[in-house]
Amino acid sequence: MLKKYLEGAVDDLQQLIKLTKDDIEDAKNGNHIPIFERASVKEKLVETFEAKKRQIDQEISKKARESNGQPLDELLDNIEKSYLESLKTFLFNLKELNRRYARLVVSVGTFYSSLLEKIVPTEMDGYETVVRQSASFLEIKG
Repeated sequence: MLKKYLEGAVDDLQQLIKLTKDDIEDAKNGNHIPIFERASVKEKLVETFEAKKRQIDQEISKKARESNGQPLDELLDNIEKSYLESLKTFLFNLKELNRRYARLVVSVGTFYSSLLEKIVPTEMDGYETVVRQSASFLEIKG
């Protein structure tokens, strides 16, 4: 069972990595709709990964309890060890991709906020943001 859970978790991570790479490329190209469409797919993948991770933890704990103090390295076969190493590698890769994606999203968000501020100037009134000018806030300069 452990091998099945490990293989499934690795597959989930590979899919998440691919989707995140697609998100980065679409964000760079200004294609925001596909990013929003992929969000629910990514959420479901994260949920299934977390469930598989819990099952992996349970299986490894079960093996450890039944081992009479034998080291974990001796409890797992080479295939299981290989999957665990892949899991670690893919988790690190996904973390780095998410870091890149987050920086890109913040940059795009800052750009749009500054653009909106130039088009519709606002100011803080207590805790509220309000438009500084009257209803005719757009000017045409010739």
